[in-house]
Amino acid sequence: MFLNKDDKNDLINAYGIKTKQIYILGGIGVDLTKFSYQIAPINPVSFIFVARLLAEKGIFEYIQAAKAIKEKYKYVKFYVLGSFDENNPFSIKKDEIAKHVAAGAIEFIGFVKNVKEYIANSSVFVLPSYYKEGVPRSTQEAMAIGRAVITTNSVGCKETVEDGVNGFLVPPCDSEILAEKNDIFYTKS
Repeated sequence: MFLNKDDKNDLINAYGIKTKQIYILGGIGVDLTKFSYQIAPINPVSFIFVARLLAEKGIFEYIQAAKAIKEKYKYVKFYVLGSFDENNPFSIKKDEIAKHVAAGAIEFIGFVKNVKEYIANSSVFVLPSYYKEGVPRSTQEAMAIGRAVITTNSVGCKETVEDGVNGFLVPPCDSEILAEKNDIFYTKS
């Protein structure tokens, strides 16, 4: 059993493993009574990033895109939810987050237990991850609430979005295209 086709290809096809049956599960599901549909607020338009604050989750690209959009639209909001991993060399540092908060690029919330409320109070969910995801639970929760998703065209993430229908797929590590997609949501609202 696999969560996505890429994981199957990486293991079964690459190593020539013989098997009688293969199942692609896709997303593992979301409690729709907890994560129920809500109309997205658009005054002001807001974007939300929910993940561990690691480079491979796209935190740096998210912040760069936020800075670019904030130069054009001063009232747009960019929220960051997640925890620091101080033992991980690829984690963003607290002082760097504080610098971006002080500059007005992002609003840092940190780790929360009631993530659903923050997603529901945001317009668009953004996960620019280039980490090998299974199928990100956070994007599934955001979609259940009815949020458009901007995520990367990478393993696991691309399973959640039909490009141009329920969100956008962007290339990994590309804050410029990420900003362009954020801009589309802003100008259409």
